[in-house]
Amino acid sequence: MKTENLMEKRTIEQLEAALDAVSKDLAPRVEELAQKSTSGVLTPEEHREYAEVVRLNDMLSLLKLQAEEVWTMRAAS
Repeated sequence: MKTENLMEKRTIEQLEAALDAVSKDLAPRVEELAQKSTSGVLTPEEHREYAEVVRLNDMLSLLKLQAEEVWTMRAAS
């Protein structure tokens, strides 16, 4: 049981590291798209790209929260 909890915690840590790496790689482009969106000058293609990045970020954040919740519940039992 302890090995399983350790593996789950390691998985969450790996997920966090992957999210951080992707965020750093995408940060300049996302910032550019955010500025263009605020200024109202996104092309239709950029709008789709920005919407997809936001959607993926939301989905990954939810997955991280769910994984943390499962790990917390299992660690408590």
